[in-house]
Amino acid sequence: MRMSYLGKREVNITMKVGFIGGGLDSAIGSAHFAAINIDRKYSLDAGMFSIDESINFSSGEFYGVDKNRVYANISDFLSAEQNNLDAVLVLSPTPLHFEHINHIFDAGIPVISEKALCTNGKDAEVLARRATSENKFLSVTFTYTGYPMVREIKRMISDGILGDVLSVHVEMPQESFIRSSTSGTKPQPQAWRQLDYEIPSVTLDLGSHVINLLEFITGNQVARVSGIASHAGDVSALVDNVLAIGELHNGTPISLNWNKVSLGKRNGLACTIYGSNGSISWEQENPEYLRYGAKDGAIQIIDRSHAMVKVAAERRYQRFKVGHPAGYIEAFANLYHDIAEDLTSFKAGRKFDNPYTHSAADSADGLRVLEALHESAAKKEWIEIRR
Repeated sequence: MRMSYLGKREVNITMKVGFIGGGLDSAIGSAHFAAINIDRKYSLDAGMFSIDESINFSSGEFYGVDKNRVYANISDFLSAEQNNLDAVLVLSPTPLHFEHINHIFDAGIPVISEKALCTNGKDAEVLARRATSENKFLSVTFTYTGYPMVREIKRMISDGILGDVLSVHVEMPQESFIRSSTSGTKPQPQAWRQLDYEIPSVTLDLGSHVINLLEFITGNQVARVSGIASHAGDVSALVDNVLAIGELHNGTPISLNWNKVSLGKRNGLACTIYGSNGSISWEQENPEYLRYGAKDGAIQIIDRSHAMVKVAAERRYQRFKVGHPAGYIEAFANLYHDIAEDLTSFKAGRKFDNPYTHSAADSADGLRVLEALHESAAKKEWIEIRR
């Protein structure tokens, strides 16, 4: 049995997983594949990677999966593999998640799902109830919380380093619905991303990350929101720009923005927390650094080697020494490290309460916030979050 040393203890690395979706034509499949392989704790052994036969088998070949364990449909996949796999990764388009996860639950296999969990809160709540009442495993991959410096911010807020939190701003501007090619061709996203669902596509895609990051770093849930939603880009008549203000349960004011019509922003996920003793800012495109503003006006740039850092200085995040930037795939791998620990505990019948992983209930909560925000935009009034 191969073992890997990460942090202070050895971790079994024989988790056998399969993919549903995640073929070579998907936006996220290769990132998941890279992430599960960095720390060598998973092996991709089977899959139904695409409904396109050619892409399905070429994806299996690329991922190194035996062609006899590449399946044309989910029924054949689950029937053949239900006793062979430790988990199934659901990487299909979001509108298919509810159906696919229910099938996997029925087969008795643990689930790791790409976000957003579902297109609406009701379906996510059904999955959360099944996970609880039937003792099913379901973990959702919100990748950005795997960044060591994001986890450091969570620690700093929890430890009171910033004093009382006075306000929080989180944004995720992108340009993919308005930027043209050099020849002037308008953007052409995947077909399912060109439709709005119960929650608009841009919000399922980006807003889910914004709410998750907000609640993750603050350790507090959104209580009420007031938002506006608009269309400005070149992709049909989709909502593509959302702004909101709101409050956390402890009364902290929040401001939020996500959109796909900000030229010059490739992936501008960022957050700033203003406290009574200091402020901290982080940008996803420059993820190894925090900008810290002290009470006396001094400004510091903090990396993993800084004396203030505790979490991000842990051995598990030092795949290579400071000064050699770790990025998105490493953040993904950090999250998969934590999911593997949860999955190991689940399979052994032990309880787990990992502060770095995201359950079906967490995802359902986030979707309720997003539904409330768009209800607010439609009614032009404040909406309290239903819980």
